[in-house]
Amino acid sequence: MHIFTAHEDDMVFEEPYNVSGRRIFPWPEAVEEPNWGGAWVDVAPGATSTPHDHDENEMFFIVEGSGVMRIGAETRRVRAGETVFITPFQDHDLTNDGDVRLRFVTIWWGGSDAVARDRAKWAAEFGITDPAAGTGAGAADRTVDA
Repeated sequence: MHIFTAHEDDMVFEEPYNVSGRRIFPWPEAVEEPNWGGAWVDVAPGATSTPHDHDENEMFFIVEGSGVMRIGAETRRVRAGETVFITPFQDHDLTNDGDVRLRFVTIWWGGSDAVARDRAKWAAEFGITDPAAGTGAGAADRTVDA
């Protein structure tokens, strides 16, 4: 049996995002790394996650606490039991305006790195050349390294 924990002492402060978290992958003893990522995340009382955007789709599953979610110019109160979907390249942050932690599980997928890994995996699996592996003269003759 494999069990992943995200208890208080498992969390690590991630300065670039101004949150504490525990990334689910890599999880080498249990699961081959999938083509998506995930983490448990805590936003401390009074804190705001660092505004950012990225090329992945992302979902926040709010499991504890409440706060204000901002995506672009839109804001909305969120609380435990709600799910937020963030499309690629949308600047976003989450503010915990309460006095207890705001905890969510985030899942992200579909970014350029993940797509490239997936293409390389399947090209290697089937022994084919990935036409997107390069550009210019001779690119179509290149094979993808796994």
